Amino acid sequence: MFLLAKFLNKENFNPILACSSYPQLNKWCENFEKEGIKVIRIDVKHKHDPRHFFHLKKILKDEKIDILHIHVWNPASGRYALLAANSCKIPIVTTEHDPFKLSFLKNLFKKSTLKKVQTIITVSENNQKILKKLYPEHKGKIKVIHNGIDISWWQSQTLRFTEEDCKTIKKNIFLADQNTLIIISIAELHERKGLKYLVEAMPKIIKKYPEVKLVIIGEGKDRKNLANLIGKLGIENHILLAGKQKEIPKLLKSSDIFVLPSLREAFGLVILEAMITGLPVIASKVGGIPEIIKDGGNGLLVEPKNSKKLTSILTDLIAQQKKRQKLASAGQKTVLEKFTAKKMAEEYEKIYKLNL
Repeated sequence: MFLLAKFLNKENFNPILACSSYPQLNKWCENFEKEGIKVIRIDVKHKHDPRHFFHLKKILKDEKIDILHIHVWNPASGRYALLAANSCKIPIVTTEHDPFKLSFLKNLFKKSTLKKVQTIITVSENNQKILKKLYPEHKGKIKVIHNGIDISWWQSQTLRFTEEDCKTIKKNIFLADQNTLIIISIAELHERKGLKYLVEAMPKIIKKYPEVKLVIIGEGKDRKNLANLIGKLGIENHILLAGKQKEIPKLLKSSDIFVLPSLREAFGLVILEAMITGLPVIASKVGGIPEIIKDGGNGLLVEPKNSKKLTSILTDLIAQQKKRQKLASAGQKTVLEKFTAKKMAEEYEKIYKLNL
């Protein structure tokens, strides 16, 4: 949402962000304001708070909004935005970031509100298939716009990155020697991310290559289970649950291989971030990931829940530096050509203009 607002052509569009007043969103909102984008905070207690409707209706009228873009992860607060726009007779565009089957009543409500939506965006072709299956009556207005990343920002973060910086990160954050080969994964510690299969893949890799360490960046409710599994396998010295971290581009730059072993993934934005940083990527063949990675070309795909295959692919990639470099170079090229935030914003601009 931030990148879309940032990269929209300001000669044609004046984006305004409306979101709840939860303190967790303060820093996120500051980023919008730094870009000169107006932010309006809505004073609500939770996502089901009906005051969403009245606040949003007032904002739509006061700001003379021409089009409302709703980003939907769930049908809760989003439903009030749909109702507010309908009551003000304003065109609606929705982005479905991760569609899934709803309960009977929620599904009934969503089907009725989608009738008033002009265009439904999905972030991957796989998501488009899911949505067309869930709501076949609306398949004619479902379009795909892939997510993109801010190329300039990512490149600027590592512009002056030195060998000394890499040594410092390896020592202080990765708790590893400078000669250690770092396999890195960045994900919420949740079972849907498939991290346990990556952990299970490590013992045989470590046995063959003792100078290898897996670093997992992120937090979540699966931390305890992962820690117990690592302990049970006796590989505590070779796997680090590093928690939440800042300066992600520099952490990626200090690593050698990126792995995302998800069981379910709407798109996989973090894959683009690893690619633009110059890492070879291994990821599960699920969701929208195959739309980014062409197996053997710009990365490697593996079936989900397959620790043995992960072991095999990682062992092979560790042994072949030239292959790592080839995949990394192809990955960077893919992002630059297909997955920039600028390209994403241009595609949304076309949709907005069609609906105004």
